[in-house]
Amino acid sequence: MGDAGNIVEPNTSKDNFKSATDLIAEPLTLPCGLRLPNRLVKCPMQETLAEPPNFDPPIHKFKNLYKKWSQAQYGLLITGQVQVDIRFFSIAGDVCTHPDSTSPEIMAKWKEWASIAQADGTPCIVQLAHPGRMSPAGAGNRPKEMQALCPSSVPVKLGDTWLDKLALDTLLGTPKEMTLEDIDQTVENFVRGAVMARDAGFAGSQLHGAHGFLLSQFLSPHTNRRTDDYGGTPEKRMTLLKRLVREIRARCPPPYCLSVKLNSGDYMGTEGLQQQEALEQVRWLVTCGMIDFVEISGGNAEQKTSKLHNSFPTKTISQAPKMLESTRIREGFFTEFAEKIQAMKSPIPIQLSGGFRSRTGMADAIDSGVCDLIGLGRAAVLEPELPRKVLLNADFDDDHALGMSHKVRGQWFANMIPAKVVGGSLPIEFFYYNMRRLGSGLVSDPNASIPFVFFNNIWEGLRSSILAALQRLTLARAATTGQT
Repeated sequence: MGDAGNIVEPNTSKDNFKSATDLIAEPLTLPCGLRLPNRLVKCPMQETLAEPPNFDPPIHKFKNLYKKWSQAQYGLLITGQVQVDIRFFSIAGDVCTHPDSTSPEIMAKWKEWASIAQADGTPCIVQLAHPGRMSPAGAGNRPKEMQALCPSSVPVKLGDTWLDKLALDTLLGTPKEMTLEDIDQTVENFVRGAVMARDAGFAGSQLHGAHGFLLSQFLSPHTNRRTDDYGGTPEKRMTLLKRLVREIRARCPPPYCLSVKLNSGDYMGTEGLQQQEALEQVRWLVTCGMIDFVEISGGNAEQKTSKLHNSFPTKTISQAPKMLESTRIREGFFTEFAEKIQAMKSPIPIQLSGGFRSRTGMADAIDSGVCDLIGLGRAAVLEPELPRKVLLNADFDDDHALGMSHKVRGQWFANMIPAKVVGGSLPIEFFYYNMRRLGSGLVSDPNASIPFVFFNNIWEGLRSSILAALQRLTLARAATTGQT
């Protein structure tokens, strides 16, 4: 793995010694020709800042949020999820591409977003997503009677109590098995999103094939029980992903960057995606000649049993580990899976995301050949300028070059919510809350607790409803006055 897809052996020679800062600061050229100034990547995090009815880029918020990330000296920015179907969202507030997105007015917003994100020389790509069966009623513009989509009609199960079942039935219901026409429409929507990113001036796009979203639903035998060309065997479960890669690459050739985010596993037990099948999915991506890098993550929203999902109540490290030739740090959550990819001698770069906090931990992963790129998600929210201020800053020695030690406070409140589908989602709300603060020109609040964020969301929702009602009354009064 390494520059332009060439294999780079671990840094073992004393004559070629590189410091931790040297390792993470080294530029990387992707197969498409896109040059990344260093190895640090701002991971896709849902900003939840777009507004109905069209969910176009909220430039007034992104001017604050993406300006911070642009100035932070990342090697690459990946946007938060951009939904490709306005009917199906995983959470209200995601940006969306829709048939009217190509209009001059809306395209101007996309171009301004791309300009803000890349103003300081860091390239930015757009993550394209579809939640599939994880699309709750009311998040997008789908009518209540319209079912969510899934490769097969497999309902979400999260908790065993009657309240869990009631909440899931109300929010998600039983998904509809996708017809071939549904699949064709989904492909068209993803391709439109990729072309939209290109025409707006972004450096490329990433397909979200992890965390229980639609593409990962096709890749997992738990949710894909089809017997046609899109399921039934490990190879056929990859049909949709392969089709998307080929059709997007046909419309968007290099220097457009095309990436895929994949699961190391979906943690659904013996009926779910097993590691060996996941490795074969990666193998196709790294050898097909159409992908520029693969991001590795894991888990899904239905079963939060991965290290990534279990890490909210656990305090992150407060002291940077030492880099030693004899012992690897293994700071990332999915290092074991990445090491197996390393054995493939991948000709394209691998990004490992989740769990990294220290300069030495990141450098060790690169030095050992486990990965080429380091993904930073939660750290990019709590300390949006972490690379420039700390990780790449020579004023910080290795012992002190790490993100703030932190855990999400108030986990007890999430645990006491009787419906797991509600309580289990509260920790991530802490990060949505802080991105809204950043979008408003404020700084992140690492001490905000889950109950505070919960009740703040209720208050903000009530205030928005009251303001909307007052606005309607004012307009109605003005209209009446004008008629008299």
